Amino acid sequence: MKAVVFAAGLGKRLRPLTSFRPKHLLPLVDKPVLLRVLEALLSNGIRDVGITVAYMDESIRHAVGREQLQMNITYIPQKELLGTAHALYACKDFLEGEDAFLTIYGDITITEDIVGELISSFSKGSWDGVMLAVKVKDASSFGMLKEKDGALERIIEKPAEVLPEAYVNAGAYILPSESLRYFSRIKLSSRGEYELTDILNLLVDDGYKIHVVKMREGLWFDIGRAWDLLDANAAFLEYLSSKQNYLPASGRLLRSGTYVETENGAKLFGPCFLGDGVRLGKGSSVLPYTVVLDGTHVGDGAILGNSLILENVIIGEGSAIFHSVVGEGAVLGAGCTTRYRKLGQETIKVMVAGGLIDTGRKEFGAVISPYSKVPAGAVLEPGEVYWQEG
Repeated sequence: MKAVVFAAGLGKRLRPLTSFRPKHLLPLVDKPVLLRVLEALLSNGIRDVGITVAYMDESIRHAVGREQLQMNITYIPQKELLGTAHALYACKDFLEGEDAFLTIYGDITITEDIVGELISSFSKGSWDGVMLAVKVKDASSFGMLKEKDGALERIIEKPAEVLPEAYVNAGAYILPSESLRYFSRIKLSSRGEYELTDILNLLVDDGYKIHVVKMREGLWFDIGRAWDLLDANAAFLEYLSSKQNYLPASGRLLRSGTYVETENGAKLFGPCFLGDGVRLGKGSSVLPYTVVLDGTHVGDGAILGNSLILENVIIGEGSAIFHSVVGEGAVLGAGCTTRYRKLGQETIKVMVAGGLIDTGRKEFGAVISPYSKVPAGAVLEPGEVYWQEG
């Protein structure tokens, strides 16, 4: 069976973190999100994979190529970014001759056992296709599923009604070859895109049986916004540290409950991850659920917690960075602080793609753009996006 992975998107809601890399190459602990998707496919014997590319496609080709995966990778240019159904249609030549194929969004988190469950469900059932579903607290940003006895009845894209909990489209499918022909029957959605969910609804209307595979909670994330990235890294720190045989290709993973003190008094509390060439100053601390990537320098007495620090960052002495994401190459002067909690019960709001979004979280620090310079003593407010390119 062939697979196609969608990795052409711009990642606007993740700006400024995607100013210099596609969102699919943002890290999930020690590896990019896209690479973890590809490894999940490879672990299930899928070696013939097409990847749609557009934004910063050379970065994706380079990142995947250097891993030397035992896969046949075909890069499929998506010249116009007109939605998920359009991305699938761009893959029609690659998928020619296939009775069914696996489709995965390249900006979701997925593990090898979930891919295996999709394949197993399709292989042993009398289904025309299968799709992955995950339960979320608010379905208003997703495609909400209606199903009966495990069979899909309808996908309601971004429902106006907010339900306490609902199963939503999780962005992974095995689809019949006929689905490619349905592209000509769908129209642009209200947001100006061709939606893959419209094709699924048409398949159901025409009598195709699509099985809904319900995924357990905890390891599925749609990497659409900075706080999703933080949550995903925290969850995968726990997941990887629970796998006794897991060793990162490079860097150092400290498992849950681990405490290490270095010769210069720097303290590490697991689960956390330190990439190659990370330097920790005297008396600095890396608290749980923190990922610090290659080449970063943490100054004396600085404290990092529940944060994602990308490559080659300099964090000045005495800084306190919590619940934050710091872009690659940023320089934070001495004594920088990210506040992460509002007074009372107020949730944190963040500017995303030109609009103010409620994160629904009571703890969230700052997003600091790549290569920015934050002056010494700066105090960044909860949800602040410090954007300074160049």
